[in-house]
Amino acid sequence: MSVLYIASDGRGAGKTALSAALAVILSRHVGSVGVFKPFAALGAPPDSDPDGASYQALVGQVPEGWPVEAPTGGLDQDAIDGATNALARVSDGRDVVIVEGTNALTPDDTARLVTALDARVVVVSAYRRQLTAADLAPWREALGDSLTGCVVNGVTRHLGTEAKDRLLPSFETEGFACLGIIPEVRRLLGVTVGQLAHHLDGRFISDSPNTDSLLERFQVGALSLDPGEHWFGQYDDNAVIVRGDRPDVQMSALKASISCLVLTNGIDPIEYVSYEAEQEEVPVMVVGTDTIATMDALITLTERALFDHPRKLDSFVQLVEEHLDLGPVMAAVGIEA
Repeated sequence: MSVLYIASDGRGAGKTALSAALAVILSRHVGSVGVFKPFAALGAPPDSDPDGASYQALVGQVPEGWPVEAPTGGLDQDAIDGATNALARVSDGRDVVIVEGTNALTPDDTARLVTALDARVVVVSAYRRQLTAADLAPWREALGDSLTGCVVNGVTRHLGTEAKDRLLPSFETEGFACLGIIPEVRRLLGVTVGQLAHHLDGRFISDSPNTDSLLERFQVGALSLDPGEHWFGQYDDNAVIVRGDRPDVQMSALKASISCLVLTNGIDPIEYVSYEAEQEEVPVMVVGTDTIATMDALITLTERALFDHPRKLDSFVQLVEEHLDLGPVMAAVGIEA
């Protein structure tokens, strides 16, 4: 049994996404791959950490006694023993186990844990314009031969060339491997209809709406020179936000391929709109705020974006396969290319 540990230099770098994607990819080459997260996010109660539920939903890994509270005063022997015991349970019958690390640990403490788990390590870092390989040098120095390589995640479309021309050469200068640069994709910041309703304190007009659809874009039902069907039909996976007293705009939206209709000002739709939404299987929610306030509330919506949807996993698997050199990762866990 081989162990791969996914570390990062900060929160939100993509550890969960990379761990789940590698679990899918590696499972094509070996009999069984397990994945688990020994410690919850720093400062978060274990029962509030969403990653265990994500792993269960996406890769079928049932969380059993993990994650536990992250060590706050440094890695002690009890924390090491807890992680190794959890690994023993997850590894039963597995060929490979992927361990998602925690930012609660320093590179040196991570090295101690990795040694106890007998793991190889991939470090993932969220891209920022000031990032250089020297910023990740403490990981190389602490991990030594355990470090398989680094992954840079979330490079925006307009900074891709800059990242390749400036960042990649710095890894060569520092003398350690960058496995690749993963571009930012809108879908990974999407939320479900249910998460949107929770964020906006919305109520659905039907008893059993489909709240699992993924939303990537939001459009406002405003005046436009284009026909409504054309305006709202530009994108897939979109929610339309419109005043509750504008059935004309609502009907135009329902004729397009929208995923959700949000009615503002606390006004329920007329019966004809409700009927059409039911026929098109489009969930309709009503919110108490006006349209401008509703749009303002979306500014913080991405804070609810979790790596918890099968379509997000499919997208990230594709990104990993297209943009990373997986040869060293496979070699690290004993898989022949």
